[in-house]
Amino acid sequence: MVALHLIRHGQASFGADDYDRLSALGIAQGRVVGRQLGARLGAGDIVAVSGSLNRHRDTAAACLEAMGRGGTALSVDPDLNEYDPADVVACHRPDLADAAALRAELATAPDPRRAYQALFAEAVARWMGGQHDADYAECWPVFRNRVLAGLARAAQAGAQAGNTVLVFTSGGPIMAAVQAVLGLDDAGARQVHWALVNGGVTKLLASSKAVGRVGTGWSLSSLNEQAGLDGPDGLLTYR
Repeated sequence: MVALHLIRHGQASFGADDYDRLSALGIAQGRVVGRQLGARLGAGDIVAVSGSLNRHRDTAAACLEAMGRGGTALSVDPDLNEYDPADVVACHRPDLADAAALRAELATAPDPRRAYQALFAEAVARWMGGQHDADYAECWPVFRNRVLAGLARAAQAGAQAGNTVLVFTSGGPIMAAVQAVLGLDDAGARQVHWALVNGGVTKLLASSKAVGRVGTGWSLSSLNEQAGLDGPDGLLTYR
């Protein structure tokens, strides 16, 4: 049995010109997750895999260092990357394709983060709806298939080395994985997506005979674990 711990990246730089950069809080979240996983997993062999985005790799670095595994080789797989949120929003609202236009609209809202989440939820629902697939640089079915292929490769690597895999990725790939394992419809998958916290850990189990394909033979062991993040220190964030 291979255990895959899917770790959502720490808080990135929402609202900044370069979103793909961990905030100081995001680095702290990665370290907390590392301490928790280190205590749980002990000194056994692990495989570490991440998407190619900076927020994935930097979360991995903070986590592995806090685990005392700073020398662990990190395999980078772009198939574990997030979908492009800018493209998803722009296809829904072409008038907000320019980042400056989006920031200007959000600046008029009493709560810009809440306003963005409402806009983003509408955009993601359109993206996943199947009626406008040709609009997108990467439509939902294509995204889902490449994420599941990446996770299958991670599971296969784990089966060959220790049976424990840490996967540093984003909310979208975790949503796709949970949907495939539980057989959720798209609306149910989106509910999972919005609940995922920065640094949250979702654990999947794959039987040794099923590592080559996410689905049958896989099970959900835990979803969106938040140990160490949900205390009084203000480490719990969603974006």
